[in-house]
Amino acid sequence: MTVPPAPDDGVPSFIVERFQEHSAEELREIASYAESMLDSSQVPSYVVQAFAMQDDETRMVIAIYAVELAEYLEEQEELEDEADDDTDDEPPAPGSMGGAFFG
Repeated sequence: MTVPPAPDDGVPSFIVERFQEHSAEELREIASYAESMLDSSQVPSYVVQAFAMQDDETRMVIAIYAVELAEYLEEQEELEDEADDDTDDEPPAPGSMGGAFFG
């Protein structure tokens, strides 16, 4: 997934905007809360308040979007890490060996 997930039409726009502020781990906590509605201590208060006003179907759609967004963020982080690793593995530039072949 190289493009961010598109939220379902049932996901309120303010939720889409606010989810951009969260890490993948936080989004997974939100998704877990949406599914169980238990232990709200790990989720922001705006989520608890918003979910209290949503029906089960809307909460599930929001949970799915949260998981998809978390997966996207994790994938982006992995790609950035790989790009960083690739730059570390570059061979030395010509002439930087310090005369290893010249006696």
